[in-house]
Amino acid sequence: MEDEEAIKPRSEKLVDFYGDVIPVAQTAGDEIFVPIRPLAVFLGLDQSGQRQRIQRDPVLAKKARQVMMKSADGRVREQLCLPLDLLPGWLFGITTGKMSAEMAEKLNRYREQCFRVLWNAFKQDILPYTPAPHSSGLSPAEVALEIANAVQHLAQQQVDMEHRLATTEGKQEAMANYMRGFIQDTRQRLHQAEQGLQQADQRLIGLEMQLDPASAITEQQAVDLAIAVKTLAHELEAHSNVGSFTNGYAKVYSEMYRRYNIKSYKSLPRNRFDEVMGWLRQWYDEVVQS
Repeated sequence: MEDEEAIKPRSEKLVDFYGDVIPVAQTAGDEIFVPIRPLAVFLGLDQSGQRQRIQRDPVLAKKARQVMMKSADGRVREQLCLPLDLLPGWLFGITTGKMSAEMAEKLNRYREQCFRVLWNAFKQDILPYTPAPHSSGLSPAEVALEIANAVQHLAQQQVDMEHRLATTEGKQEAMANYMRGFIQDTRQRLHQAEQGLQQADQRLIGLEMQLDPASAITEQQAVDLAIAVKTLAHELEAHSNVGSFTNGYAKVYSEMYRRYNIKSYKSLPRNRFDEVMGWLRQWYDEVVQS
């Protein structure tokens, strides 16, 4: 803990907890850290003693981090912090023998409610999804299972389509078709694929004219959608400093399921294809510009 470089958080918030204003930091990986110093002050604890207690505990010491956070005087300093999920462990380790009745009652309120209050302040940033309307009558566990099943189906389709794109001549054509409208500042990359792109557009337009607008999207549109998801998922991971693309895919799949209630790309109505692609492009632009 002492030898590690201090973490620079992505964002900070001040959370009011029964009049105690608690500073909280969110890292690029969406982990939430809570500084120990202000909590010790609010609870009338010796700050040095609490630091030593954390260092003696093998679990708390392993997860504690120095985080660059704004202090009460407005200056940014390194502060000893614990991840939010370990905060209850620290709170329940505080002895109440020398506390006044009023302070002991306050500590109990922290133990009972502090985690939930702090988590609620950040959960919309980390999990900005709500159940689909048709899930309103389900229990929380049933909703979670339904979302997990939808994500699994979408992920399997993504894997299948990426394998097909990697082994067919249509890979360059489909990728160019999508990237042209999706990334305006990389048009120079599409120069060599322009002729093939025009041919693909003509074939796609001809096919679309023969389809019922209310029917499911075409095979080509499903491929385009898979490429859009892949591009956005990679960009989400690049901006969150996570080592794999799993988290980025999960975010896209969950939001797609919440918005459009689909468990398969091909179950998307064709008349909503442009809407979905436009939403993915907008999300991508927001991520790139952030």
